Amino acid sequence: MSNYYYVLERDASDMCNLKVAPKLIYIDPPFGLNKNFKMKEDNGSEKGFGDNWDSQEDFLNWYSDIIEKCYMVLDKNGFLYCHNNFIMNALVLSKLSISSKLDTNISWRRSHPHNNIKNGWGNIVDSILVFKKGSPRFNVQYSELDETYKNNSFGNIDERGNYSLAPITGEKSRPGHMFEFGGFNPKFGWRKPMKEIQKLDEQNLIHYGKNKPYKKMYLEDSKGPPIQNFWDDIHSVTRTEKQKREYPTQKPIGLLERIIESSSQVGDLVFDPFCGSGTTLLASNNLRRSCITSDLNLDALDIAVGRLNAQGAAVNTDVKNIWEDDNRSFVDNKILSKPKSNLEEFMYVS
Repeated sequence: MSNYYYVLERDASDMCNLKVAPKLIYIDPPFGLNKNFKMKEDNGSEKGFGDNWDSQEDFLNWYSDIIEKCYMVLDKNGFLYCHNNFIMNALVLSKLSISSKLDTNISWRRSHPHNNIKNGWGNIVDSILVFKKGSPRFNVQYSELDETYKNNSFGNIDERGNYSLAPITGEKSRPGHMFEFGGFNPKFGWRKPMKEIQKLDEQNLIHYGKNKPYKKMYLEDSKGPPIQNFWDDIHSVTRTEKQKREYPTQKPIGLLERIIESSSQVGDLVFDPFCGSGTTLLASNNLRRSCITSDLNLDALDIAVGRLNAQGAAVNTDVKNIWEDDNRSFVDNKILSKPKSNLEEFMYVS
């Protein structure tokens, strides 16, 4: 089945009308900051949104309700990522019935260190709460291999390529299996039983050194350390970059690709009820996932559709099996008056 993409003019509070169960939900809602976010274009026009509330309590009640609804519509085995500032994410936990389902908190360094700090610590991280429902499959992500380690540790070479040396024998504190093999009978044994050592030898994966044997670790198979819950390698979007900022709070596509690649599989459905500039939509398309996204801001929806079209894909307009309401998508509303020949360009392109 082909992947599909929807851009809907819908209120996030109405997500209970969703007829399908996403494997992954990412939300980047307002942060409860009581301010207006705007961007002025070269032609003088403005786009943005308001983040204004009667009180902090009012915002937290709304935010907690959104999180609860997200968890409810999530697949029985899925992940929910809630992106906000660390204060609101800390405060909202006490209002949630699903707080026990919290898997971790990711701290994303959204900006470089500030040089104008005078009265307190620089605030340069966002918080992303990760909730787990059931037993979803997780794909471990890895950092790039350290260049110094890469250049200094893979000096051995054979017909397959460069490799480093990894321990294959036991230690004093961790003795292994005692037997002789390949002319070696290690004082503290081998880390693997004889059958596995024989298999490694048959595959030419043992380096026989002058004093002890080692396991070969090839450069082409080597990865950096697994990524943990502090992300400082993905930078915010600026207007000067190739990934042009088109919306005030636009997130970098690398952030969404990491979340989507780690917490869903090819062909899965991703849902984002706060579309913004459509970055979740684009990342899903890049990684061959389906995506439904919604918003009430027509400027944001216009940007999302345009960015998706620029990638060679388009939104699907048939929502009768997606959302239980008036069966009209955002694109329907925008192109109803257009001739049929123009309508065809909005159909899904795989």
